[in-house]
This record gives sequence, structure tokens and C-alpha cells, in this order.
Amino acid sequence: MVKKIPIKKNNPTDENKAKPISTDINKNLEEIKSIFSNCSDIVFREFLIGYKSPVKAALIYVDGLIDKAAVHDHILKSLTLEARSSAPNAELPEEDIIKWVNEATITVAEKKQVENLDDVMSGFLSGDTALLIDGSDKALILGTKGWASRGIAEPDSEVVVRGPREGFTETLRINTSMVRRRIHSDKLKIESRKIGKYTQTDVAVLYMDGIVNPQIVKEVQKRLDRINEVDSILETGCIEQYIEDHPYSPFPQIQYTERPDKLVAYLLEGRVIIMVDGSPNCLIVPTVFIQFLQSPEDYYSRILMSTVLRWIRFLGVFSAVTLPALYIAVTTFHQEMIPTRLALSIAGAREGVPFPAFVEAFTMEVSLELLREASVRLPGPIGSTLGIVGALIVGQAAVEAKLVAPQMVIVVAMTAIGSFTVPSFAASIPLRLFRFPLMILGAVLGLYGVALGWIAILIHMISLKSFGYPYLEPLAPLRVSELKDVLIRSPRWQMTTAPQFRSPSEKPPKTYLRRSYINKGGGGK
Repeated sequence: MVKKIPIKKNNPTDENKAKPISTDINKNLEEIKSIFSNCSDIVFREFLIGYKSPVKAALIYVDGLIDKAAVHDHILKSLTLEARSSAPNAELPEEDIIKWVNEATITVAEKKQVENLDDVMSGFLSGDTALLIDGSDKALILGTKGWASRGIAEPDSEVVVRGPREGFTETLRINTSMVRRRIHSDKLKIESRKIGKYTQTDVAVLYMDGIVNPQIVKEVQKRLDRINEVDSILETGCIEQYIEDHPYSPFPQIQYTERPDKLVAYLLEGRVIIMVDGSPNCLIVPTVFIQFLQSPEDYYSRILMSTVLRWIRFLGVFSAVTLPALYIAVTTFHQEMIPTRLALSIAGAREGVPFPAFVEAFTMEVSLELLREASVRLPGPIGSTLGIVGALIVGQAAVEAKLVAPQMVIVVAMTAIGSFTVPSFAASIPLRLFRFPLMILGAVLGLYGVALGWIAILIHMISLKSFGYPYLEPLAPLRVSELKDVLIRSPRWQMTTAPQFRSPSEKPPKTYLRRSYINKGGGGK
């Protein structure tokens, strides 16, 4: 780790206190070495340029972040061997040496000239190589990024049934290149910035110029600029918590994805994408709730199949949230609604069970959540085995011990299966949690309590906004032209109307970011 680096000096955005580069290379090297003392990964390579009148120069880079072959073949070799036979060699005036090296010697493709030490340090800490030359008050930042990275593979969090089997990686430039490979248009804009005092994390904002609503782009940039004072940004989840409209709502207002085809589709709908270096997940804004129940396979499959699958997901969401509460309410308060034979079967199965239906359901649901969390944290083969064997053993043992009725095990199993039909993991979490307050309402007020619970949930969802857009749009407010991609999936040749995000919103988005919290230095830790 870097020892005793002044925050303001290490932040290249602070131009007022930036220390200029000295014409004496020894002073520059002493300054940088004093800042990066006890940092064994920082390499200082000193050498001479030229033959008749050699000039001292130095390369600074971080071992492990650079491509050593590029540094050797395109920088060191060019400056030490090939430059000796090049005219006019180092006989130029000192102020022209850096220009000659930049234009006639180095064969690296990416080059940038800087004039202060802050930019020099920011350059080699980002994976590039800094070149300092004695007698020049300027330095060159040479593009030599070459750290180890994970290859492109199928995303684990989003199962691909039909479509491209490739997902984003933790390298930002690889991710942006995957988007460029699919959109061959100059309308695709990629804006970059650095966020975090210590991490200086690269963040990219992607949008389609001419399609996106400019108000959304400005709002995204505004919210990102407001979090520039935080200490660190380690993942897209850190940014999501700072820029979402309603941080205390259980519903996610920003969607994330690892699939490039899904991201490109949202770009063409007029949305804005946020990418973070070091994370394979990309944020999509604005977000409406209905898109959490949609999958890219819906648009690759036939119309009837896609529509039926969507209705199955809606049924799964309803059963995941409501089924235990309905069972508790009906068996406790509304036995007259149950057919006689079914009522006798339930009563016979519950004979000898000491707990009411609510206690049974609550115990089984908590056990299910414990098994689900344990299976996620364990390695793949062990986790799946624990989920299956654990559920069978616990369920069978509970029935044989007369702790729960067999019907309750069936209800809990159907609830778990329904929650698995939601394509988005972020959206399935609040749906799983909402069944617990609905169970309490069902145990206290019966079906009236379940209905009141659903009304409260819908009122809360209607009040939510994502970057100024209603969360339940196009259902509330109702937009008839958008319904062709909600309850059903119409043919692609019928979905020719512009998405709702292309038109400006009625009211400017409201920022809920708390500046006082950011100033306390609590960001991203």
C-alpha cells in the first residue's frame, strides 16, 4: 500500500495545488520515491537517451499492471538502442527533447503529455508507464496497461437459454469493446471519469446520442459528480446506493446485468448505462419494475411461447408473495371457503400438530431462507446438494415429528419455486421478504389483512420513481402504447413506437443524495 500519500496531492482533479514537474529529473524522482516509500511494486528504471550527448531519463510503472513486452520493445528498446542511430539524436535544445521523443522515437500507440507530478502518479497507478526526461518540465504517460484479467465467459448470475453466451468481465475496456462490437454507430457515446479519493476507480457512462433523453444523461452525470468525494468505489453496488432515488425502499430502482445483448437493447431504448472498472455488473437507468420480470429470451423466442412464459412468471411472483398468507388466512378464519373433502383432509393431517398455521408457516419459511443462504455461500456442488438433501430431510423430519402438516410443506415448496421464476435476483429478494408481513396480516385479519397488505405494497410502488420516471410505468400511469411489451410480447414488427424514456419526463428528476453523509467520508467502505 502507498504510505502517507496526501489526499489532495494524489487527486489529479485538484489542479489548484498540483505540483509542477521540475526540469531536474533527480528532484522529481526523489519526490515520487519519498511519496511511494515502502512500495516494492513501484519500479523506477533509469537510463540514458542518445550517444553523443546522452540525456538521463526514467521510466516509472507498477509491476503487475503493465505489459512488460510493450515496455521493453516499444519504449526501452526505442529509446536506448534505436534512438542512437536516429537524427538529430539528443543534440536538440533541451526543451525540444520531449517533443522529439514523443514524435520520432517511441512506438507506443497511446501517449499523453502531462505537466504536473499528480498526473504522473495517477498515470502509472492506472497501469500506464510514466517517462521523465532530464531538462524537461513535461512528462509522457505511455499506454502500457497489461494486467491479468478473466476471460469472457457465460454469466453465472443470468442463465442463458437462448442468445449469446458471453458476459462482461472485470476489465472496463473489455466491456466497452463488447458493446462497440454490437453497435457500429458514432451515436454511441462513452464518457469516462474517476471516482474515489483513494481508489480513483474508472467509471464509464454509455448512452446513444439522439435516442437518449438529454435530461437523463445530465441527471446521471450530476449524481455521479456528487459522489466524487467518497473514499472508495469498489463495485457498481456502491454507486447504486448513492444515486438511487429512494434508498430506504426494499425495491431496487436500478437494474444490473452481465449480458452485453441485454445492455445493448436497453441502450437502444434510450437508457443510460453505468460501468465500473473491476465489476462485471453494469447499471441500467431509469428502471421500471416490469423489466425485472422480462428476460432477453422473450425477444428471441416465438410470440406465444414468450407470452406464456411471462404469465408463468407473474403467477410465480404472486405465489411467492401471497401463497403462505392465503393458506394461513383461509385455514384460520375462512374455513367455509375450503371444499368439504379438502377441509377434512387438512384437519386430519393437522391432528396432533401443536402449533397454529402461522407458526408452522413462519418456521418453515425461515428454515427455507436459511437453507437458501447456506447453499449460496457454499461451493457449487456442495451447495446444490445441501439445498436438495437439507430440504428433504428437514421437511420429512418435521412432518414425521408432527411439528408441521404435510400441506404446509407443499405450500412452502410452491412458494420457493415461485420465487425462482423471477429472472432478476435483485427483484426476488424483496418479493421473498414481503411474504412475512403478509403472513402476519393474514394471521391477524384473514383475507382482509392480505388484501390490505397488497394495497400497501402497490401504493408504495406507485410512489417510487427511478430518475424521475414512475416505477410502475406503463401500468401506472397507464400508457396503452407500451402495454404490448408488458402482459404480452407482441411481434417485433408491431413494437415500432418510441420507448417512454426517449421523451422528456413531466417533472425534472429529484436527487435524494445526502451531501452531509458524503462529506463525512463514509463512501463505499
